[in-house]
Amino acid sequence: MVTTQQKEALLYFKRNVAAWNEKAVLMDHEEINIIQQRNNYVIYAIENRHATVSALDVGCGAGGLVCNIAQRGIAAVGIDFTEEMINEAQENARKKNLANAQFYCASIFDYDCSTTRYDVISANGFIEYISLEQLNQFLDISYKALNPSGSLIVHSRNRLFNLLSLNRFTLMEIESGCAIELLKEAVSLASSVSIGEMSSMKTAPLQNSSTRHPKTSGIEIATRYQYTPMQLLQIFMRKGFEFVHIYPIHIHGVTPMFKDKNPAVHASISNLLQSYAGQHPSLLPYCSGFMLHVQKK
Repeated sequence: MVTTQQKEALLYFKRNVAAWNEKAVLMDHEEINIIQQRNNYVIYAIENRHATVSALDVGCGAGGLVCNIAQRGIAAVGIDFTEEMINEAQENARKKNLANAQFYCASIFDYDCSTTRYDVISANGFIEYISLEQLNQFLDISYKALNPSGSLIVHSRNRLFNLLSLNRFTLMEIESGCAIELLKEAVSLASSVSIGEMSSMKTAPLQNSSTRHPKTSGIEIATRYQYTPMQLLQIFMRKGFEFVHIYPIHIHGVTPMFKDKNPAVHASISNLLQSYAGQHPSLLPYCSGFMLHVQKK
């Protein structure tokens, strides 16, 4: 069943194929390339695996990550429910002569994973557009489709960042009654408590499915689900996955209001902090998103 949220997402991406493709290849150091940060982390995870022969990218967009993976000699498949994105992805792969990059216009909930097993499944900018019920379904599909010790690498919007935004998102959490529990998780992460020690901690309740978020980044979609690192990790662990790594995406050294008025300053600080992201989980409360890497047992 396609939700209202997903209809909004489909319409948005249909209208913004060229702009999204342009964002993915942005090289201006005075700006922040979130798409590239996410893609680079997936490549980093692949390069640090024992071996990767096949990969599936869910919600592949214009196919930048799939092409990048395919250039490493890996059989890479990308699926996206936006036909215009798939057309763009196929053209990008054709220009690079990547016969081992394949693209299909499909939802992961309709795509046939029964005939192929993957070493890596990635999903960037995907779970924010699906319900908790669909997230559980996605995890079931991914677990079955992965080879033993296969990696699932997912990007999530970071609910903890609502506290540090000092804007409407902060007020939303105060009004929800969840601010204290969110703050406790943020303090634990900022204190460099190990993820293993935190994995069983009590977290704030998940956001209500009817939550409407203030719009950010010009994306006109009313609900883009957010999770804290521990909320998402606990969901994945209940599905049988084991924790591997967590990585901050788009670290903020200033408030969003200051960022909007001084984008070059924000970009300079953020890009500097990003170079420390892999070794410092204490930065997690300050990032607008994060990558979670788990492994099939």
